[in-house]
Amino acid sequence: MTALGERIKHLRAERELQQRQLAEKADLTPSMVSQIESGRLSPSLHTLGKIASAFGVPIAALFDGTPAGSIVVSRKRDYPVVSFDGSKSRGFTTEKVIIKPGQMKLFYVLEGRVALHYNGDRHLLEAGDSALLDGGVPHGWENLGAKRAQALWVILG
Repeated sequence: MTALGERIKHLRAERELQQRQLAEKADLTPSMVSQIESGRLSPSLHTLGKIASAFGVPIAALFDGTPAGSIVVSRKRDYPVVSFDGSKSRGFTTEKVIIKPGQMKLFYVLEGRVALHYNGDRHLLEAGDSALLDGGVPHGWENLGAKRAQALWVILG
């Protein structure tokens, strides 16, 4: 079971909801909720939004276990600056970015088509697709179209 699945299951149990009840509140199928909780399915950003809304918490609460209404302040000096050289490369790798194993990253494609390289595998993603991954595992992406793709990386925790 993934940390995300465990967190969703924990929030559901705190609210004394059955999987079927959470599925109804989030407009999902009970099977999908079961697969997410067991780690057999990685939900899209859209699906995470539905689940968070059903619980009445921000999406971040599904990852970090921070109670709703609390605040976590991160200081610039505590984290490495992630910068890209501005070249017209077709993608990048994370060799120079320090991410601890188990630290999750969300990759969301805003525009275009990309290939997400993760742990030796290649995943084709289009606008609206997302991937939740362990940031400590080797990964990178490349633009596949003639136009420049736009993607959002969110480092969680």
